[in-house]
Amino acid sequence: MNHPVFRAVIGRTVFAAWWVVVAIIHFAILYFYFDIGAPIAFADSLVWNGFFAVLSLGLWFWVQITDIETQRPLTVAINHIGAAVISILLLVTAHRFLVAQLFLHEADYLEFLDYAFLGRFILGVVFYVLIALVYYLVVYINNFREKLAHEAELKALVKDAELSWLKLQINPHFLFNSLNSVSSLTLTEPKKAQEMITRLSELLRYSLKQSPEAMVTLSDEISNCEKYLEIEKVRFGKRLSYAINSNPDCLAIKVPSMLLQPLFENAIKHSVAQTASESIVKADIKIDKGFVRIVIENSLPNFPTDSRSSGVGLENIKRRLILIYGTPSLLVINKTEDVFRVTVSIPIN
Repeated sequence: MNHPVFRAVIGRTVFAAWWVVVAIIHFAILYFYFDIGAPIAFADSLVWNGFFAVLSLGLWFWVQITDIETQRPLTVAINHIGAAVISILLLVTAHRFLVAQLFLHEADYLEFLDYAFLGRFILGVVFYVLIALVYYLVVYINNFREKLAHEAELKALVKDAELSWLKLQINPHFLFNSLNSVSSLTLTEPKKAQEMITRLSELLRYSLKQSPEAMVTLSDEISNCEKYLEIEKVRFGKRLSYAINSNPDCLAIKVPSMLLQPLFENAIKHSVAQTASESIVKADIKIDKGFVRIVIENSLPNFPTDSRSSGVGLENIKRRLILIYGTPSLLVINKTEDVFRVTVSIPIN
Protein backbone atom coordinates (compact mmCIF):
# COMPACT_ATOMS: atom_id res chain seq x y z
CA MET A 1 0.00 0.00 0.00
CA ASN A 2 1.38 3.44 -0.92
CA HIS A 3 2.23 5.93 1.80
CA PRO A 4 -0.88 8.09 2.45
CA VAL A 5 1.21 11.27 2.66
CA PHE A 6 2.71 10.82 -0.82
CA ARG A 7 -0.28 9.20 -2.52
CA ALA A 8 -1.93 12.51 -3.45
CA VAL A 9 -1.34 16.25 -3.30
CA ILE A 10 -3.96 16.60 -0.57
CA GLY A 11 -1.98 14.18 1.62
CA ARG A 12 1.25 16.17 1.29
CA THR A 13 -0.60 19.43 1.87
CA VAL A 14 -2.33 18.22 5.05
CA PHE A 15 0.91 16.70 6.36
CA ALA A 16 2.90 19.92 5.82
CA ALA A 17 0.13 22.14 7.22
CA TRP A 18 -0.18 19.97 10.35
CA TRP A 19 3.49 20.16 11.25
CA VAL A 20 3.68 23.89 10.48
CA VAL A 21 0.79 24.51 12.89
CA VAL A 22 2.36 22.26 15.55
CA ALA A 23 5.72 24.02 15.14
CA ILE A 24 4.09 27.45 15.53
CA ILE A 25 2.32 26.32 18.71
CA HIS A 26 5.58 24.85 20.01
CA PHE A 27 7.40 28.13 19.31
CA ALA A 28 4.64 30.18 20.97
CA ILE A 29 4.75 28.07 24.17
CA LEU A 30 8.53 28.40 24.47
CA TYR A 31 8.54 32.12 23.69
CA PHE A 32 5.55 33.33 25.69
CA TYR A 33 5.22 30.79 28.52
CA PHE A 34 8.85 29.79 29.21
CA ASP A 35 10.24 33.22 28.20
CA ILE A 36 12.86 31.74 25.86
CA GLY A 37 14.30 34.04 23.21
CA ALA A 38 12.83 33.97 19.72
CA PRO A 39 15.92 32.55 17.90
CA ILE A 40 16.31 29.75 20.47
CA ALA A 41 12.56 29.00 20.51
CA PHE A 42 12.50 28.94 16.72
CA ALA A 43 15.47 26.55 16.50
CA ASP A 44 14.07 24.31 19.25
CA SER A 45 10.70 24.09 17.52
CA LEU A 46 12.22 23.55 14.07
CA VAL A 47 14.51 20.71 15.17
CA TRP A 48 11.95 19.01 17.43
CA ASN A 49 9.09 19.02 14.94
CA GLY A 50 11.40 18.27 12.01
CA PHE A 51 12.54 15.12 13.79
CA PHE A 52 8.95 14.16 14.56
CA ALA A 53 7.82 14.78 10.99
CA VAL A 54 10.48 12.34 9.77
CA LEU A 55 9.52 9.85 12.52
CA SER A 56 5.84 10.08 11.56
CA LEU A 57 6.69 9.24 7.95
CA GLY A 58 8.61 6.13 8.97
CA LEU A 59 5.97 5.09 11.51
CA TRP A 60 3.62 4.26 8.62
CA PHE A 61 5.78 1.30 7.64
CA TRP A 62 5.88 0.03 11.22
CA VAL A 63 2.08 0.22 11.36
CA GLN A 64 1.96 -1.82 8.14
CA ILE A 65 4.15 -4.52 9.71
CA THR A 66 2.17 -4.62 12.99
CA ASP A 67 -1.23 -5.24 11.44
CA ILE A 68 -3.91 -5.38 14.14
CA GLU A 69 -6.20 -7.46 11.90
CA THR A 70 -3.75 -10.34 11.49
CA GLN A 71 -1.75 -10.20 14.76
CA ARG A 72 -2.73 -10.56 18.40
CA PRO A 73 -3.43 -7.24 20.19
CA LEU A 74 -0.84 -8.02 22.89
CA THR A 75 1.85 -8.62 20.28
CA VAL A 76 1.00 -5.35 18.52
CA ALA A 77 1.03 -3.44 21.84
CA ILE A 78 4.44 -4.86 22.87
CA ASN A 79 5.93 -4.04 19.46
CA HIS A 80 4.69 -0.45 19.63
CA ILE A 81 5.78 0.05 23.26
CA GLY A 82 9.28 -1.07 22.39
CA ALA A 83 9.39 1.02 19.24
CA ALA A 84 7.99 4.08 21.02
CA VAL A 85 10.45 3.93 23.93
CA ILE A 86 13.50 3.44 21.69
CA SER A 87 12.54 5.93 18.97
CA ILE A 88 11.42 8.69 21.38
CA LEU A 89 14.53 8.33 23.57
CA LEU A 90 16.72 8.61 20.48
CA LEU A 91 14.72 11.57 19.19
CA VAL A 92 14.81 13.49 22.51
CA THR A 93 18.51 12.78 22.94
CA ALA A 94 19.32 13.82 19.38
CA HIS A 95 17.25 16.99 19.76
CA ARG A 96 19.00 17.96 22.99
CA PHE A 97 22.45 17.30 21.54
CA LEU A 98 21.82 19.31 18.37
CA VAL A 99 20.25 22.41 19.94
CA ALA A 100 22.79 22.33 22.76
CA GLN A 101 25.56 22.53 20.17
CA LEU A 102 23.87 25.53 18.62
CA PHE A 103 23.53 27.39 21.93
CA LEU A 104 26.51 26.27 24.03
CA HIS A 105 26.71 29.57 25.89
CA GLU A 106 23.03 29.78 26.85
CA ALA A 107 23.25 28.30 30.36
CA ASP A 108 19.60 28.96 31.20
CA TYR A 109 18.43 27.20 28.04
CA LEU A 110 20.73 24.22 28.63
CA GLU A 111 19.31 23.92 32.14
CA PHE A 112 15.80 24.08 30.66
CA LEU A 113 16.66 21.21 28.29
CA ASP A 114 17.67 19.01 31.23
CA TYR A 115 14.53 20.04 33.16
CA ALA A 116 12.23 19.33 30.18
CA PHE A 117 13.79 16.00 29.17
CA LEU A 118 11.17 13.79 30.89
CA GLY A 119 8.30 16.01 29.75
CA ARG A 120 9.53 15.92 26.17
CA PHE A 121 9.78 12.13 26.38
CA ILE A 122 6.18 11.83 27.58
CA LEU A 123 5.01 14.30 24.95
CA GLY A 124 6.87 12.32 22.32
CA VAL A 125 5.13 9.10 23.36
CA VAL A 126 1.76 10.85 23.13
CA PHE A 127 2.65 12.06 19.63
CA TYR A 128 3.74 8.54 18.69
CA VAL A 129 0.42 7.05 19.87
CA LEU A 130 -1.67 9.69 18.07
CA ILE A 131 0.23 9.26 14.80
CA ALA A 132 -0.03 5.46 15.00
CA LEU A 133 -3.79 5.68 15.67
CA VAL A 134 -4.25 7.97 12.66
CA TYR A 135 -2.36 5.52 10.46
CA TYR A 136 -4.40 2.57 11.76
CA LEU A 137 -7.54 4.53 10.94
CA VAL A 138 -6.24 5.10 7.39
CA VAL A 139 -5.47 1.36 7.06
CA TYR A 140 -8.95 0.46 8.32
CA ILE A 141 -10.66 2.84 5.88
CA ASN A 142 -8.58 1.56 2.95
CA ASN A 143 -9.28 -2.07 3.86
CA PHE A 144 -12.97 -1.31 4.26
CA ARG A 145 -13.11 0.34 0.83
CA GLU A 146 -11.25 -2.57 -0.76
CA LYS A 147 -13.63 -5.01 0.92
CA LEU A 148 -16.65 -3.11 -0.40
CA ALA A 149 -15.16 -2.99 -3.90
CA HIS A 150 -14.36 -6.71 -3.75
CA GLU A 151 -17.87 -7.56 -2.56
CA ALA A 152 -19.37 -5.40 -5.30
CA GLU A 153 -17.22 -7.17 -7.89
CA LEU A 154 -18.28 -10.58 -6.55
CA LYS A 155 -21.94 -9.56 -6.59
CA ALA A 156 -21.59 -8.40 -10.19
CA LEU A 157 -19.96 -11.70 -11.16
CA VAL A 158 -22.67 -13.68 -9.38
CA LYS A 159 -25.34 -11.56 -11.04
CA ASP A 160 -23.82 -12.10 -14.50
CA ALA A 161 -23.52 -15.82 -13.86
CA GLU A 162 -27.12 -16.07 -12.69
CA LEU A 163 -28.38 -14.04 -15.65
CA SER A 164 -26.45 -16.30 -17.99
CA TRP A 165 -27.92 -19.38 -16.38
CA LEU A 166 -31.44 -18.01 -16.47
CA LYS A 167 -31.28 -16.62 -20.01
CA LEU A 168 -29.47 -19.43 -21.73
CA GLN A 169 -31.61 -22.24 -20.41
CA ILE A 170 -33.34 -23.95 -23.34
CA ASN A 171 -36.29 -26.20 -22.68
CA PRO A 172 -34.95 -29.69 -23.46
CA HIS A 173 -38.47 -30.91 -24.21
CA PHE A 174 -38.86 -28.22 -26.87
CA LEU A 175 -35.63 -29.30 -28.58
CA PHE A 176 -36.48 -32.99 -28.28
CA ASN A 177 -39.98 -32.53 -29.71
CA SER A 178 -38.75 -30.23 -32.48
CA LEU A 179 -36.12 -32.73 -33.56
CA ASN A 180 -38.72 -35.49 -33.51
CA SER A 181 -40.96 -33.38 -35.72
CA VAL A 182 -38.06 -32.77 -38.11
CA SER A 183 -37.36 -36.49 -38.16
CA SER A 184 -40.98 -37.22 -39.12
CA LEU A 185 -41.08 -34.50 -41.75
CA THR A 186 -37.93 -35.72 -43.49
CA LEU A 187 -39.91 -38.76 -44.68
CA THR A 188 -43.19 -37.08 -45.58
CA GLU A 189 -42.39 -33.42 -46.34
CA PRO A 190 -38.62 -32.89 -46.81
CA LYS A 191 -39.07 -29.26 -47.77
CA LYS A 192 -40.92 -28.46 -44.54
CA ALA A 193 -38.25 -30.33 -42.58
CA GLN A 194 -35.57 -28.16 -44.16
CA GLU A 195 -37.49 -24.99 -43.30
CA MET A 196 -37.95 -26.16 -39.74
CA ILE A 197 -34.24 -26.92 -39.34
CA THR A 198 -33.42 -23.45 -40.66
CA ARG A 199 -35.80 -21.79 -38.17
CA LEU A 200 -34.50 -23.94 -35.33
CA SER A 201 -30.86 -23.06 -36.09
CA GLU A 202 -31.72 -19.34 -36.27
CA LEU A 203 -33.58 -19.63 -32.99
CA LEU A 204 -30.65 -21.28 -31.23
CA ARG A 205 -28.14 -18.86 -32.76
CA TYR A 206 -30.16 -15.90 -31.51
CA SER A 207 -30.39 -17.42 -28.04
CA LEU A 208 -26.70 -18.21 -27.68
CA LYS A 209 -25.17 -15.04 -29.13
CA GLN A 210 -26.66 -12.65 -26.54
CA SER A 211 -24.66 -11.58 -23.49
CA PRO A 212 -26.26 -11.96 -20.03
CA GLU A 213 -27.45 -8.35 -19.79
CA ALA A 214 -27.87 -7.70 -23.52
CA MET A 215 -30.66 -5.36 -24.54
CA VAL A 216 -32.23 -5.90 -27.95
CA THR A 217 -35.04 -4.20 -29.82
CA LEU A 218 -38.57 -5.49 -29.47
CA SER A 219 -38.55 -5.96 -33.22
CA ASP A 220 -35.75 -8.55 -32.88
CA GLU A 221 -37.49 -10.27 -29.98
CA ILE A 222 -40.76 -10.50 -31.89
CA SER A 223 -38.99 -11.86 -34.97
CA ASN A 224 -37.31 -14.53 -32.87
CA CYS A 225 -40.62 -15.48 -31.24
CA GLU A 226 -42.30 -15.80 -34.62
CA LYS A 227 -39.65 -18.35 -35.61
CA TYR A 228 -40.31 -20.23 -32.39
CA LEU A 229 -44.09 -20.17 -32.91
CA GLU A 230 -43.74 -21.37 -36.50
CA ILE A 231 -41.69 -24.32 -35.27
CA GLU A 232 -44.35 -25.12 -32.69
CA LYS A 233 -47.06 -24.73 -35.30
CA VAL A 234 -45.41 -27.43 -37.40
CA ARG A 235 -45.49 -29.65 -34.35
CA PHE A 236 -49.06 -28.93 -33.24
CA GLY A 237 -50.66 -28.07 -36.56
CA LYS A 238 -54.20 -26.64 -36.33
CA ARG A 239 -54.21 -27.03 -32.55
CA LEU A 240 -52.12 -23.83 -32.29
CA SER A 241 -53.29 -20.40 -33.36
CA TYR A 242 -51.30 -17.33 -32.45
CA ALA A 243 -51.33 -13.59 -33.00
CA ILE A 244 -48.82 -10.87 -32.05
CA ASN A 245 -50.17 -7.33 -32.08
CA SER A 246 -47.59 -4.62 -31.47
CA ASN A 247 -47.70 -0.87 -31.68
CA PRO A 248 -45.14 0.31 -34.30
CA ASP A 249 -43.86 2.85 -31.76
CA CYS A 250 -42.66 -0.03 -29.58
CA LEU A 251 -40.50 -1.86 -32.09
CA ALA A 252 -37.32 0.19 -31.59
CA ILE A 253 -37.47 0.09 -27.77
CA LYS A 254 -34.79 -2.00 -26.06
CA VAL A 255 -35.76 -4.90 -23.80
CA PRO A 256 -33.76 -7.74 -22.20
CA SER A 257 -32.85 -10.39 -24.76
CA MET A 258 -34.69 -13.73 -24.71
CA LEU A 259 -37.53 -12.21 -22.69
CA LEU A 260 -40.54 -13.12 -24.85
CA GLN A 261 -39.80 -16.66 -25.97
CA PRO A 262 -40.10 -18.20 -22.47
CA LEU A 263 -43.48 -16.48 -22.09
CA PHE A 264 -44.71 -18.11 -25.29
CA GLU A 265 -43.21 -21.43 -24.18
CA ASN A 266 -45.17 -21.19 -20.94
CA ALA A 267 -48.38 -20.32 -22.81
CA ILE A 268 -48.04 -23.27 -25.19
CA LYS A 269 -47.08 -25.68 -22.44
CA HIS A 270 -50.21 -24.95 -20.41
CA SER A 271 -52.64 -24.66 -23.31
CA VAL A 272 -51.86 -26.31 -26.65
CA ALA A 273 -49.86 -29.16 -25.13
CA GLN A 274 -52.70 -30.01 -22.75
CA THR A 275 -55.58 -30.45 -25.19
CA ALA A 276 -56.41 -31.85 -28.61
CA SER A 277 -58.68 -28.92 -29.47
CA GLU A 278 -57.59 -25.56 -30.83
CA SER A 279 -55.82 -23.21 -28.43
CA ILE A 280 -55.17 -19.53 -28.95
CA VAL A 281 -52.03 -17.68 -27.87
CA LYS A 282 -52.15 -13.89 -28.19
CA ALA A 283 -49.66 -11.12 -27.47
CA ASP A 284 -50.42 -7.41 -27.25
CA ILE A 285 -47.55 -4.95 -26.94
CA LYS A 286 -48.04 -1.23 -26.39
CA ILE A 287 -46.64 1.82 -24.59
CA ASP A 288 -48.42 2.80 -21.38
CA LYS A 289 -47.34 5.41 -18.80
CA GLY A 290 -43.59 5.14 -19.43
CA PHE A 291 -43.60 1.37 -19.77
CA VAL A 292 -43.78 -1.14 -22.56
CA ARG A 293 -46.67 -3.40 -21.58
CA ILE A 294 -46.33 -6.93 -22.94
CA VAL A 295 -49.47 -8.98 -22.38
CA ILE A 296 -49.39 -12.63 -23.41
CA GLU A 297 -52.47 -14.76 -22.82
CA ASN A 298 -53.54 -18.24 -23.73
CA SER A 299 -56.79 -20.11 -23.57
CA LEU A 300 -57.02 -22.83 -20.96
CA PRO A 301 -58.51 -26.30 -21.44
CA ASN A 302 -61.74 -26.94 -19.55
CA PHE A 303 -60.10 -29.52 -17.28
CA PRO A 304 -57.37 -29.31 -14.61
CA THR A 305 -53.76 -29.40 -15.86
CA ASP A 306 -50.40 -29.97 -14.27
CA SER A 307 -49.23 -26.43 -13.50
CA ARG A 308 -45.77 -27.33 -12.24
CA SER A 309 -43.10 -25.47 -14.15
CA SER A 310 -39.93 -26.84 -15.65
CA GLY A 311 -37.09 -25.45 -17.73
CA VAL A 312 -37.37 -21.77 -18.51
CA GLY A 313 -40.51 -20.67 -16.70
CA LEU A 314 -42.16 -17.59 -15.30
CA GLU A 315 -40.05 -17.69 -12.14
CA ASN A 316 -36.89 -17.39 -14.24
CA ILE A 317 -38.33 -14.41 -16.12
CA LYS A 318 -39.31 -12.76 -12.83
CA ARG A 319 -35.86 -13.37 -11.40
CA ARG A 320 -34.18 -11.87 -14.47
CA LEU A 321 -36.34 -8.76 -14.22
CA ILE A 322 -35.42 -8.38 -10.54
CA LEU A 323 -31.71 -8.71 -11.31
CA ILE A 324 -31.85 -6.20 -14.17
CA TYR A 325 -34.35 -3.63 -12.87
CA GLY A 326 -34.25 -4.23 -9.12
CA THR A 327 -38.00 -4.62 -8.57
CA PRO A 328 -40.30 -7.68 -8.38
CA SER A 329 -43.40 -5.83 -9.60
CA LEU A 330 -42.72 -5.95 -13.35
CA LEU A 331 -44.33 -9.34 -13.92
CA VAL A 332 -48.02 -9.87 -13.06
CA ILE A 333 -50.01 -13.09 -13.52
CA ASN A 334 -53.79 -13.23 -13.85
CA LYS A 335 -55.73 -16.44 -14.24
CA THR A 336 -59.42 -17.05 -14.87
CA GLU A 337 -61.30 -20.23 -15.67
CA ASP A 338 -60.54 -20.06 -19.37
CA VAL A 339 -57.63 -17.59 -19.77
CA PHE A 340 -54.11 -17.40 -18.37
CA ARG A 341 -52.55 -13.94 -18.74
CA VAL A 342 -49.01 -12.71 -18.07
CA THR A 343 -48.22 -8.99 -18.11
CA VAL A 344 -44.63 -7.80 -18.25
CA SER A 345 -43.84 -4.09 -17.86
CA ILE A 346 -40.49 -2.86 -19.12
CA PRO A 347 -39.38 0.70 -18.20
CA ILE A 348 -38.75 2.66 -21.38
CA ASN A 349 -35.91 4.71 -19.83
